[in-house]
Amino acid sequence: MIVTEISFTPYSYKLNRLIGDVNLPDGASEGMELAVFVRTDEGVTGCCVGVGSAADTIPGLADLVIGTDPRSVRSSWNRMTARAFKNGLHGPMAAGISAIDRALWDLRAKLHEVPLWKELGGNGKPVRAYASGLDFPLSDEDVYKFYAGLAAKGVTAGKLKVGRNADDDERRLRVMIEALSSNGGRAQLIIDANEWWSPKQAIQRVSLLEKHFDFLWVEEPVARGDVEGLRRVSEGVRAPVATGENFTDPAQFVPLFQHGAGDVIQIASHVSGFTGAGIVADMAAAFDRPVVTGPDVGNSIAHLSSSWKHHVMMEVFEMGREAALINPMEIEDGCIVLNKTPGAGIEFDEKYLEAHAPTNKPMKMLANVYGRAEDAGLLG
Repeated sequence: MIVTEISFTPYSYKLNRLIGDVNLPDGASEGMELAVFVRTDEGVTGCCVGVGSAADTIPGLADLVIGTDPRSVRSSWNRMTARAFKNGLHGPMAAGISAIDRALWDLRAKLHEVPLWKELGGNGKPVRAYASGLDFPLSDEDVYKFYAGLAAKGVTAGKLKVGRNADDDERRLRVMIEALSSNGGRAQLIIDANEWWSPKQAIQRVSLLEKHFDFLWVEEPVARGDVEGLRRVSEGVRAPVATGENFTDPAQFVPLFQHGAGDVIQIASHVSGFTGAGIVADMAAAFDRPVVTGPDVGNSIAHLSSSWKHHVMMEVFEMGREAALINPMEIEDGCIVLNKTPGAGIEFDEKYLEAHAPTNKPMKMLANVYGRAEDAGLLG
């Protein structure tokens, strides 16, 4: 059995609310993803949802995988990451590797006729979800609506985007608490500054909020590469500090462990795929660090999460990104339900893909193309 073809179909979608953070305060209303397919000579196909930037690198990376045994996922990952050595495992290259790797894992589980969680060594238990509104552009009313909607599904933990204005942050946190408690649960709070503050700013602002609130963790309070700054913040506030969701190379996590700079390790599927994510999870386990996983289109990263004993929660957006899927994510009693069918449970609606090919018209896109705001980290 060999891989015979790797292809992708871009598609666009409308978000069900404005999405943004402190670096994108006006928000985005549309998005674009890739339906990625890895086909074999025996007619079995693996698939996944890839980010748009992977379109630039999948064709070149495909040459390293076509003609090989699709079950040898780690060998394919080794070849692809070796190709990235000179310029680094970043940006479109990391996105392309992630897409192919995830589709290969889906394919491998299908070949063995088991759900992906079983292929990855998990036990299939539901994965706890936390609500993440990417809510910076939203009114208080819409903040309440989003978190109350997930509270109705049993979710009790939520993450609020913060950073620019302390009074706004405090007010909106109280709105989120009310919403998350609306179904009778006790709200658990997370804040995310998206690398907005300097270390001293972060300690000041978080300490101010901690006079009124307790946090499960404080996410990316300072720039991701500021290892010393992350450690200082961790020592200067009560809450654990979380970081790592924007890393794309497992090697980027090493300084966090070496210098005690990450109390909670965030792992996203773009850490060069499920193979790379598993490497990071093993490092975190060796250093006894809890792990939280980033959001996904569908529930495929939840399969991965279920195989890690030190996994805490997975982020859930519920913002309309699953429009192209026949079987979107299910949440029951606050947990993501894992499918029992072979693979990751990703199945695309071919009619949707045909009808929603991206156009050349300007779109207010959700994409990882906006940078850190010019006044981030400055006094004021």
